[in-house]
Amino acid sequence: MNRLPPVGEDGFVVTQEYRRFAEFCDACRHYRYIGPCCGPPGVGKTLSARRFAGWARLETCEPRKETLDELSNVNGSNTVLYTPEVINSPGRIGQDIESLRRRLQSIPFEILDRQQRPVLDGFRAHEEELRKKFYMETDWLFGPPVNRDALDGERLAMYEEMAKQRSEIHDPTNLVLVDEADRLKMASLEQMRSIYDAGGIGLVFIGMPGLEKRLARYPQFYSRVGFVHTFRPLGANQMRELLQEWNPPDLRLPENSLSDAEAVGAIIRITGGNLRLLHRLLAQAARLMEINGIASVTRQVVETARESLVIGTG
Repeated sequence: MNRLPPVGEDGFVVTQEYRRFAEFCDACRHYRYIGPCCGPPGVGKTLSARRFAGWARLETCEPRKETLDELSNVNGSNTVLYTPEVINSPGRIGQDIESLRRRLQSIPFEILDRQQRPVLDGFRAHEEELRKKFYMETDWLFGPPVNRDALDGERLAMYEEMAKQRSEIHDPTNLVLVDEADRLKMASLEQMRSIYDAGGIGLVFIGMPGLEKRLARYPQFYSRVGFVHTFRPLGANQMRELLQEWNPPDLRLPENSLSDAEAVGAIIRITGGNLRLLHRLLAQAARLMEINGIASVTRQVVETARESLVIGTG
């Protein structure tokens, strides 16, 4: 098994399950297929989708308010993450996804606008200088007529080149990830099929186990499915590696506090590889350690933390 890479600044660890998910999404993008991704709650489906799409940066991106460096960091993004409302309609879904796709396209447009603006300003300053010179130096009675054709031709050529550059910017979206896909009813699924049939994108539905069977009830829709991916909980070995590297930034766990083998074994047994439950368990353990002045996570701390949690299937 490959060693897990270092933890990112946001606390996200690239696990084997994330790699499998990323390969699945890339395949749907490449072959322009529809792909259901199913898994139990808490295994990291939404976090993985957000990381794959780079959604933490794109979700709040307002191109006109960002610096050029910030825009350059997200320029080239081609994946949209959409979460439908609990109560959704086909029209609303179409509008929401179109809005998200326009947001991606507005990023290269804004960068181009900022690159073209100095050129335009420079040309206008040059034009103003010539205008002043014309009025100041022209002999209105006996001077030859002024020929502005050259300047007008230069302006036209510049505008045509700028228009050509803008026309070369197309919708960059080639993959749409739909989280909480279980919320979609038949009419909404038909709207998604219409968006997909418009061409040029792959489509990934992320939901609970059994989503692929539900989609199979609609032959016109399911005939477009190319891959099915199951997002699984982490195995015991993966959990051990994760606990060696992972220290969520929002938890106050002392450094190297997860070194006790019995404590790690208890964590693996209780959580069963479920990341959401792991976070809740460690949060409770951190609270108990702070209250009691304990420096490291022990099996007793884990068992006590377990007693305070409500552990269900959701």
